Amino acid sequence: MNIELADYDSAWPGLYERERERILAALPGAWLEHVGSTSVPGLCAKPVIDLLLVVDDAAGESYVPALEAAGYRMSVQEDDWHHHRILKGPDTNINLHVFPRGCAQVRRHLIFRDWLRDNDSDRELYARVKRELSAREWERVQDYAAAKSEVVLEILERAYLTWRAEPGDVEFVTQDPPHDGPIVLREYDPVWSRWFGAEEARIRAALGDAAVRLEHVGSTSVPGLVAKPVIDILLVVPDSDDEDAYVPALVEAGYYLRLRERSWHGHRLLKSTVPDVNLHVFSPASEEVDRMLVFRDRLRSHPRDREEYERAKRALAARTWDRVQDYADAKTRVVERIILRALA
Repeated sequence: MNIELADYDSAWPGLYERERERILAALPGAWLEHVGSTSVPGLCAKPVIDLLLVVDDAAGESYVPALEAAGYRMSVQEDDWHHHRILKGPDTNINLHVFPRGCAQVRRHLIFRDWLRDNDSDRELYARVKRELSAREWERVQDYAAAKSEVVLEILERAYLTWRAEPGDVEFVTQDPPHDGPIVLREYDPVWSRWFGAEEARIRAALGDAAVRLEHVGSTSVPGLVAKPVIDILLVVPDSDDEDAYVPALVEAGYYLRLRERSWHGHRLLKSTVPDVNLHVFSPASEEVDRMLVFRDRLRSHPRDREEYERAKRALAARTWDRVQDYADAKTRVVERIILRALA
């Protein structure tokens, strides 16, 4: 199979707008974006218009009947990959990609598009690799797409590190003493999973149905990985800003509220000291929930990524840090690289 690339066509944005109008007529108020190579002026592309549709529940497919009435047809259903759906258009060569709100894939697509729009050198690099690969014979289009993954990850890593959103408006409810010594890493200990199990039971007893989701995250959740012996727990509640609905019950159960980050996904951090627990609280459909779980699952299932992360942790732990957060921030590059691999 030959991959046919076309030079950028100024008609592509118009084709996107036509599809956008048709989709919005079927789904008023829908969140739609033009993504993929046809969304980047000056970039060669297969003449296929990629649209990104973000819905509350991609797997539930409540949006499908309205789209089918408008002439779209379901083409791909991937329940094991972010509940991704692809629909094909009625009269234009399009891929309508559907993802749930809060899925980290959404940001990935938008950052890649915006970076290529603004960065000439990476746009030219991507075009050069695409042309080189399109000159080969491929059994499937997907094989061609997979062959691009290395350059896509290289470009995305630069884009993410430049774009990276910093937590803002941090309000410390309680202050921990500054850390001015080395970071002490421990070999993986199976007791950590038991500690999480005990904390999970304590949280569920305190919150009942208000605990929408509880997950063991962070390094102590990854068998075989060295870690600070701190149990990181992800708690999803109906609304993290509604502290009255969960904070008093958690305080009664032995936690204390350490900080609020209202402008960063509504994040709250509660702590407990025996054992040392970081309880991260988010609302449903927060991208950080997806990112934490994607990172954990990638480390659990890919030994090479786990080893790469451990090497970085050991090297950074050998330094002295004013704050533990500075150590965490220094790991950003390798963390982002591994997340991007998981999202590829």
